[in-house]
Amino acid sequence: MSLRLQLLGLGLLTLVLPWAGYRYVQELEGALRSGLEQSLLAAAESTAAALSGQDLRSIASSPAVQPGEVVYAHPLTSEPLIDGYRDDWSSAENTGLPLGASGRFWIGLHQRSLFLFLHYPDANVVYQRAPGETPYGDRVLLLTESPRPDWLLFHTAAPGSLRAQATTAPLFTPTGRRDARVPAFWRETGDGFTAEIRLPLAMAGERLGIAVVDVDPADSDPAAATYQVAVESSWPGDDPGTLLYRPPGIAASATQFIQPGRRLVVVDPAGWVLFDEGEIDPLSATFDNLDPSLMEQFYRFILRRDDPAFTGFQQPPGRLGRGPLQAILEGTPVTAWFARSGDASAVVTAGAPILRGSEQLGAVILEQGSDSILTLTNAALVRLLSVTFLAMLVVAGGLLSYATVLSFRVRRLSRAAETALGPRGEIHASLPGRRAGDEIGDLARSFSDLLNRLQEYTAYLTTLKAKLAHELRTPLAVASTSLENLEREPHGAHLSPYLSRLKEGISRLDGILGAMTEATLIEQAIADTEPEIFNLDAVLSSCTAAYRDVYPHRTIEYHSDAPHTRVLGSGELIVQMMDKLIDNAVSFGRDDAAIQVGLSGTRREVTITVVNRGPRLPSSMRSQLFDSLVSIRKERDGRHHLGLGLHIVSLVAEFHRGTVRGDDLPDGSGVKFSIAMPVE
Repeated sequence: MSLRLQLLGLGLLTLVLPWAGYRYVQELEGALRSGLEQSLLAAAESTAAALSGQDLRSIASSPAVQPGEVVYAHPLTSEPLIDGYRDDWSSAENTGLPLGASGRFWIGLHQRSLFLFLHYPDANVVYQRAPGETPYGDRVLLLTESPRPDWLLFHTAAPGSLRAQATTAPLFTPTGRRDARVPAFWRETGDGFTAEIRLPLAMAGERLGIAVVDVDPADSDPAAATYQVAVESSWPGDDPGTLLYRPPGIAASATQFIQPGRRLVVVDPAGWVLFDEGEIDPLSATFDNLDPSLMEQFYRFILRRDDPAFTGFQQPPGRLGRGPLQAILEGTPVTAWFARSGDASAVVTAGAPILRGSEQLGAVILEQGSDSILTLTNAALVRLLSVTFLAMLVVAGGLLSYATVLSFRVRRLSRAAETALGPRGEIHASLPGRRAGDEIGDLARSFSDLLNRLQEYTAYLTTLKAKLAHELRTPLAVASTSLENLEREPHGAHLSPYLSRLKEGISRLDGILGAMTEATLIEQAIADTEPEIFNLDAVLSSCTAAYRDVYPHRTIEYHSDAPHTRVLGSGELIVQMMDKLIDNAVSFGRDDAAIQVGLSGTRREVTITVVNRGPRLPSSMRSQLFDSLVSIRKERDGRHHLGLGLHIVSLVAEFHRGTVRGDDLPDGSGVKFSIAMPVE
């Protein structure tokens, strides 16, 4: 793992700070929620205790009455106009109750009057043609029990205002006995008709039902004058539904417990709503930051809770149907949280049973709006979280930046250390970062000192052969002269072999010193030579012609296809380089194989190649071919080779800003030396 990734991982430990703040906020949020729940539940219990003297039971509270058998009248905030439209039915339940297969009706209560609205889809609305004639047409029936069953008929010959008529089952014929207390309005719609009715509450009684007598032609021919009649009602059994509405006596007692920002609901033992007043307002409305900032929205997102959506509790309409609150109908106080308007606010609900001794009379439900994240209403806490989060980002960013710089410095020092030793043994002792005062600077300085000492030692070894050649030349001359004088003196025959070997050793030592002197002179000549532009092709062509005369028993070929052959350097040094390469090829190549000299290249570079057929390069010495005093040539013609030829070749190639390499031929039949240099 890289140093930058390690420091980045270390920087990630700073996430502990916002995580700790997150856990703290969660715990604080839980404590605030618990406190709000307890205070709301205590208020619900005190309200339930105050209402324990009220009789909340009704006929709808009986276990024998099913929810589907109850007709619940929702309170209206204003009196609707009897005009066949329902757009002025404020605060009425929107979905309505079913009537037959496709009809629906709504019931509302305002002061001491019931309001009924009926929508009935009918493709063929039929009216009575003339009084007393049949068919009587489509009509609406209202069944009340106060205290006996009583039928009211709403019949008209055309859309408009009308009054209820008394009628009887089973024909429900018009009687003409109209009741001015029950006005209505009949209006045709695109898919049928609507009827809006006002009924005094005293006439409704304990049960109420609504029905439609649907008259339609028996076939598609209107002249046939035959009709079919169907009756669709709101009650499935024999009796109409039980009428339930909010008694005004409970409102007088419960209104005093309404507080701003809270909604108070009182239900009977069966869960039917008897009182529902008050408005739910989010607590955030009392704070200055009505429009949350971007950071607050982010905190709301990460601190959100999985509360169920707040959709109301009247299922069916007017009855407690929300799951978490059902326990209060069994005498158990409950609290619950619900999400409202996404994450912007929440609703906390508390319910307490109304008890009289061991008998449950109903229940009280209190609802209050709240910020979904209560702790974020504290501006100081939001700032604390923001500062902690920003501090984490700054620390992580600083560590990442420092790791990047540190990694760059280490990588630069590593690259410099890898290239400190050149391909020809040259040493670059200058390393980057030596002036830094930290540990990396100490390391760079230590490496630089080591390379300087190595460079000095290498320079000493490089000049050693010249020094040795100079220092050994005089004693060698003394030994050679003494040996010659000794040979002239009379001596026994047994000393002749020893004198011969001694003379041979001195001759070999003289050859070694001569070769070392030659290499030193060439190095000095290279250093003193001023480069000039010359034609490489002409130099090589002249050299190969001379080599044919020097080695008449060997075939030496030359070919050139280079587009540009003018280079910057020294033609004399090229000649010395070729002397070493040709001598090497003659020494190693087979006598029957030709030595091939070639010149090829591009517009930017030329390459000299010398190919000889013979043994392959030893694999163990490929990296040392061009080093000084390294030779793989066996002794030939009584001479011992020191391996300075290829070293001189590398020096000349380096002088011409080129490179030299030796490779085996692809078929393994010999060796090819290549010298590449730039074109001037």
